[in-house]
Amino acid sequence: MNGHQSLPTEEKTPKDDKDGTFAKMMHKLHFLLEIIAGIDLLVVFLASSILTLSVIKMGNESAWLKFLSESKPAISTLGAFYSFALVFRTNICYARWWEGRTLWGAIIVHSIRIGQQGRLWIQDESLVDRIFCLATTFGYACKAQLRGNAIEDDVEDGAKLVNRGVLSQEELNAIASQKAWQPYYCIDALRATINNGLLKGCGGNTNDWLKNAAHSAMEETICSLATSIGSCIRVRSTGLPTAYDDILYTIGGIFFTSACIAWAPGAGFYNPIIVLTIYIVVKMIIGVGNDMEDPFGHDESDLPLEAFCATIEMQLNAINMRADNISFNLAYGPSKSKASSFRRLTTSTSSSIGSSCKADDIELGVDSETNHMTGSDSTGSFEQEINFLPQSSYDTFSR
Repeated sequence: MNGHQSLPTEEKTPKDDKDGTFAKMMHKLHFLLEIIAGIDLLVVFLASSILTLSVIKMGNESAWLKFLSESKPAISTLGAFYSFALVFRTNICYARWWEGRTLWGAIIVHSIRIGQQGRLWIQDESLVDRIFCLATTFGYACKAQLRGNAIEDDVEDGAKLVNRGVLSQEELNAIASQKAWQPYYCIDALRATINNGLLKGCGGNTNDWLKNAAHSAMEETICSLATSIGSCIRVRSTGLPTAYDDILYTIGGIFFTSACIAWAPGAGFYNPIIVLTIYIVVKMIIGVGNDMEDPFGHDESDLPLEAFCATIEMQLNAINMRADNISFNLAYGPSKSKASSFRRLTTSTSSSIGSSCKADDIELGVDSETNHMTGSDSTGSFEQEINFLPQSSYDTFSR
């Protein structure tokens, strides 16, 4: 199973741009231009120019224009309220983006965990492979669901999963026929696979307590997957209140209109440029917030869902590779003799540490008290000291 990678865009870069710095800069510049560009920039510039010219030409004759141009403290207060509303909105959008990132982190972790648990506790190798395929498909199904698509669509990865052998065409058609959320097909299939695998025997052991423990642990992992995708769907479906954006844009219109008139006597004909510059900065902040409001799309600031799905597939492949390529039992390690050597090394090291402590007349704390209880020499090995302890001492230590 190979990770899905998006096709690179054709961009002209200098020959010495080996690390892609120039391409990255051009990509970010293109993203900023997409946020900034719009007919509204021309409208703001023309409107601010007309207002500035009106204040300069009519300021001495019209009392209300002169009064408004001198009301800078009121404009500053209005600007403070507008800045607060803008920052508050951006924080809400960032909180949605961060929640989406956290939820996808949970999807990645629990998808890998269900593969590890299946490899450990399911004896039937065909069912283990199916768990890995379903966990991989779950990630791609979540990506399609959160982008308003279906996994069988051309822009998604259903056909590629069939080509890589992760899914069969028959099962892809079965997923496509579902009217409910497609990731939950994978959830139901994982539960059915695990149930059948545990009924056939849990790791070569048919003890009921082991089956129950394995079933509880794997069910908890599946519930975490279901909760994570459900929360992602909630984040995507529930945007910001429409009234909040309406109020923000209304305050912004009042602020820029009033500020343009108030700043005109002092800034003169530079006033339209100042107003336009501030408007561009505000528009960039609002644009980034709009992108973060739905963190699952294709914008520059959205989450890299393709990379997340590829990570799940790669890590599940790594679990299979460890099972296929490592010849020894992971529980015992490559050789029992090494473990015995480590035990002998630990014993001799403890003896040397005890000897040096006695020679240097260093307080041994609990160890010295233990030697006093057992009557053993501190130069003896730790293993010998423990062997001399009576049963009552073991009970005391246990308590």
